[in-house]
Amino acid sequence: MKIVTNADQVLDNITRLQTELEQSPHLVDRLGFVHAWYIDTRDPDHLRFGFSKFAGYQDLDAETYLRDYKELDGRNTEWVLKDFFDEVHPNTPDFKRYHEELTDWLGGLGRTPRKKVRLMVLKPEFREVASDEDRRLLDLLAAVA
Repeated sequence: MKIVTNADQVLDNITRLQTELEQSPHLVDRLGFVHAWYIDTRDPDHLRFGFSKFAGYQDLDAETYLRDYKELDGRNTEWVLKDFFDEVHPNTPDFKRYHEELTDWLGGLGRTPRKKVRLMVLKPEFREVASDEDRRLLDLLAAVA
């Protein structure tokens, strides 16, 4: 398994996780064991959550994760993911809001978060929406204004 090398790979993995969870109840069963959640905050109205062992390895899918999760090293992925994410400090309004969103999302999957979790949000420099169409609309609005 290769570790991710850029933020786009991580964000793709977080997106893929959402699909993999829909198809794999066994992967859903593992969610209660997650210590640190990585949050794709590019669309504040539709946050996406991922965990380090899934988000931190290139092109991982549910089948591979479930087969190899004991050999996957979360310390290695967390080391790499710190380049793309900042920790949200507990006892802050942001932590409370993100924790509530995580709890709601996991609740929809029939799970709850661990009592103590770390929440990591995408660093500002990686939050820009990648779509060229969205950028053109923004440029047009700026020109009109």
